[in-house]
Amino acid sequence: MMVNGKRQRRGFTLIEVLAALAVIVILTITLIVTVKGQMQHAEAKNVATIVRSVNAQLEVQTPDMDDAGTPQSLGEMRDKGFISGAQYSQLVDAGVKVSTAGSGVTLKAPTGK
Repeated sequence: MMVNGKRQRRGFTLIEVLAALAVIVILTITLIVTVKGQMQHAEAKNVATIVRSVNAQLEVQTPDMDDAGTPQSLGEMRDKGFISGAQYSQLVDAGVKVSTAGSGVTLKAPTGK
């Protein structure tokens, strides 16, 4: 098509390309933030599940143990076979603490994670 003796090009302007690129970048950042949040949420649920499982196991086995046999730390729980090495690593990474208050030993997951 000729306008004033010059051929007019059809296509996108630089502004249109930059606007499209900006939208793509914003959508990508939103996706990354959402996925990261979901992964953190899933990890927190995984740790909570492990804590509940180990606490239930300790509750069942505590009456059979004497005071010397009761594990006092995550390391002792791993060494005595209460938890696996993978569970130990996940619990340590999550900052889970061992509580010996009351009648037995329990695990407490950190809050706010």
